[in-house]
Formats: sequence, C-alpha cells, structure tokens
Amino acid sequence: MDNFDIFRIDGHTLRVFLTVFETCSVSRAAEVFDLNQSTISHTIDKMRVAVRDPLFVKSGRGITPTEKSMIIAPQVQSILSALEGLVAVGDYNPAIDTLPMRVGLPTPALMPQMKSVYDILSAKAPNVQFQVHRLAPRERMQEMLTLGEIDLAISINMTKLPPTLNSIRFGRDTLVVYYDPKTRDPITTLQEYIDARHGVAGYGGKGKSVVETALAEQGLQRDISFTSPTTSTLGQFITGTDMIATMPLGLSRESYRNLAHCAPPIEMPDITYDLVWHRRFEGSGRNLWFRQLLLDNATSDGATQDPSSFTVPD
Repeated sequence: MDNFDIFRIDGHTLRVFLTVFETCSVSRAAEVFDLNQSTISHTIDKMRVAVRDPLFVKSGRGITPTEKSMIIAPQVQSILSALEGLVAVGDYNPAIDTLPMRVGLPTPALMPQMKSVYDILSAKAPNVQFQVHRLAPRERMQEMLTLGEIDLAISINMTKLPPTLNSIRFGRDTLVVYYDPKTRDPITTLQEYIDARHGVAGYGGKGKSVVETALAEQGLQRDISFTSPTTSTLGQFITGTDMIATMPLGLSRESYRNLAHCAPPIEMPDITYDLVWHRRFEGSGRNLWFRQLLLDNATSDGATQDPSSFTVPD
C-alpha cells in the first residue's frame, strides 16, 4: 500500500468514484458505465488503495461516503473538469459527432425553442439525435444529470442548487389563466378566480407551486377540481369545460393554442428558467457548445449571457 503509485489512477477510475459518491450506489454506477457491479467494486478498490481509506461503508441496504470521501470528492471533481477542459469548445466539431444530445424540460411551453435548436442541430450536427426528456419531478434533475440520462436541464429557478450542479439564467415566462371561450367567460375578478374550478398539472414534486404560494400570501386558496399527469393533457381536459388553468403563456403557442387566456386577477411572479449542467462537464467542449446553442435560441433575457460565466445560487 505504501508503494502504490498514485499516478496509476486514471480518469475512468475517478469518474467511477465520483458517480458512486453522488449516487451512493454501486448498482446505479454500473448502469451509468454499462458495466457489472463487480467491475465497479474493483475500480473503487483501486481508489481505496490509493487514498488509504474504505471510501464507502454500508448503511442499511445502501452505502454512505466516509469522511475521506467527502474531502476528496471536490478535488476529484476539479481534476475531471480540468481533463474535460483539455478539449476546448473551439476544438469540438459537431459535424463528426454521433452521440445524442439530451435536454430535460419542465414544461412543453419551451418546445418552440427546442424546435429552433433541432433545426440548427440538423444542419451543424447531422449525425446527432436530439432528445427531449420530461424533467418531472424536478427533484430528479440532479439524478438525471449525474447518471447521464440528460446532458443539460432547463429547470424552473431553484433558490439553491446541489453543489454538483452549475447553472445560468435561461429565460422567463408569464403566468396566464387559460379557459375555453366556448364554455365560459374570462376571469375578471379575484372572487371569480377563487370560486372557479381549477385544473392543475401534477408533476409529482414536493412543495408549493408559484400559484399556491401567491395565493397563500393573500390568505387565499383555490378549488382544485382536476389534476392532470402532464401539462399537455391538462389543456386537453379543460377544453369543453368551465374549468380554468393558470399556466405559462408560452403554452399558447403550442399545447394550449385552442384555448383563450387572460391575466390573473392577482399579482404573480414571472416563472424564471435556468439552464443546468453537471460540474464535471464544466470545461467540456461538447457541453459548452450545446449550452451555447440552447442559450442562443432562448427567447428571453438569459439568451445573451456567456454560458461559461455560470452562477451558483447561495
């Protein structure tokens, strides 16, 4: 052990360690790398010998990092980011790329921007498949980015990001009240809004929505009559009914184009979106190129920002 050459630890070993650290699971790491669990365990054993620590200990049915793991994980992350940075964005050639580019979305209101992204990808990266995944519930975002299920995520702004993720402002949208003009009139007063039957999209997340929070601040509560599994099906369901749905204005261009909308009778904050990526790809030329492509096609105040000057909320 004393004679172990630390320089025998390669980038793959560091990636395996970090993935096990972030997921607290050998089996999940095996899925990420498409390897069997014994191979992952053997790789972790190499790290254990190198740093002279067990790194992970059993905790119930799972594992938990040791204090040494907690200390070295940020250093490993920094090393991997530096290695990724060896390929600058200028050296990345999308024309010869064949791997899919995947983004997670919280709402179909952002699909018009994704169509613009697809058009550019088709021209500049003709062999790349563009994949859009549903980002729901929002709490799964870190897991999806860690496991490589998506390359980037566009998330409704979070006050605090996990330490393994970086972000930059992507854009904003306004909340409006959708209704079927064939079956009801627009909402004009707060009392009409409270008395109306509301439809909502159940994303399976925790905590209150922007609408619930705004109403609660006024000591108010709405009558939720229907919960839809997705945003799109909510629009379909309220069609032909007297229900209303308070959703992003961006949906009026696609999913909700057959519905009318009006302003809410109560002040509600805009929805802000962040573009989020895993820190291990901070210096990746491919990830940087993909980030900039998304930002260039964001119809918002976030579209002009430099994706390398990220912000990490406190």
